Amino acid sequence: MKIINHRVTQSFLLFSLLFLLLGCTPRLQVAEAAAAMDVSDALPEEPEEPVIREPRFALIPPNAHPGEPVTVIYSDAFETQEGEIQELRAVLLNSQGRRLTRAAFFSLPQQDLSQQDSEENIKAAIFAVPSTAAFGDVTVRIESAEGLIMDLPFVIESREFISETIHLDQANTDLRTTPSPQRTAEANHLWSILNRTGTEIYSGDIFLPPVTSTRRTSDYGSRRVFQYVTGTSDTTIHAGVDYGVPTGTDVTAPARGRVVLARPRIITGNSVVLEHLPGLYSIYYHMDTIAVSEGSIAEAGDILGQSGATGLATGPHLHWEIRVSGENADPDTFLSRAVLDKNEILNKLSDYY
Repeated sequence: MKIINHRVTQSFLLFSLLFLLLGCTPRLQVAEAAAAMDVSDALPEEPEEPVIREPRFALIPPNAHPGEPVTVIYSDAFETQEGEIQELRAVLLNSQGRRLTRAAFFSLPQQDLSQQDSEENIKAAIFAVPSTAAFGDVTVRIESAEGLIMDLPFVIESREFISETIHLDQANTDLRTTPSPQRTAEANHLWSILNRTGTEIYSGDIFLPPVTSTRRTSDYGSRRVFQYVTGTSDTTIHAGVDYGVPTGTDVTAPARGRVVLARPRIITGNSVVLEHLPGLYSIYYHMDTIAVSEGSIAEAGDILGQSGATGLATGPHLHWEIRVSGENADPDTFLSRAVLDKNEILNKLSDYY
């Protein structure tokens, strides 16, 4: 009996041990699996913090002479409560805080930007330093309807302009001095065009000269005295460049643009105006004939007409003028520098990352 009991006891102990092992195996496997898991896998992922970029800006060039254009670049995510991009302006202020000129910003096409830059709305504004501006330290202010966004330091460098006296005959004296409602209406119409800021970007490239001749009879910014046959005089500032070319010389578009004016005018004769960028216009006066129509698109090099001596002119020539947000600008600058060089713009903005 003792032997039987001992065997029973052994069998019972073996059975109990086997039961415990079998019962504990699932728990051991779960424990081992839980220990092998990364704690972070069991926790919910936290959303990543959005990357908020500081406003970026650039002035191209960082200083300029009177008559030269300046491109202001601004990149930010400013939006109104309705989600619309605010209308921004660049304002050139003199040392006393008086406004010299201003320009509206327009957006660069997203397809022209890199993937990184396309996440923001990059805007540009182009203004011209007035030919009458005093040199020294001034301010370029970026503002919206809500107020100031930032002030940027800027320097206007000194520049001298020549003076000239132009003697007018009786016919040209009458054109300038005799009251004319039509002349006033023509001036108001042109002024409304030149102060209009559209949205289309036709070309921001370097301009081509409008004629092949380099002979000039008057330069940009010259201080003119018109001497009338009556003995009186009047003082003005020449807003463009006069090319001394014979009547019938082809006048061509310096860059792609839309024809916004093509008609005769009392003072400027047969006249053509092209829109190249929002607020940027090129002007052609005293032409003998006009070869384009208003609303059409002129490509760089297309013939706009032929030069002549129509309107107030003392001889055959082409008057070529550039207006930026209503302000006259030196055409020579546009022959040497693109005012909307996208590579230069993006390189300037990359300095702020």
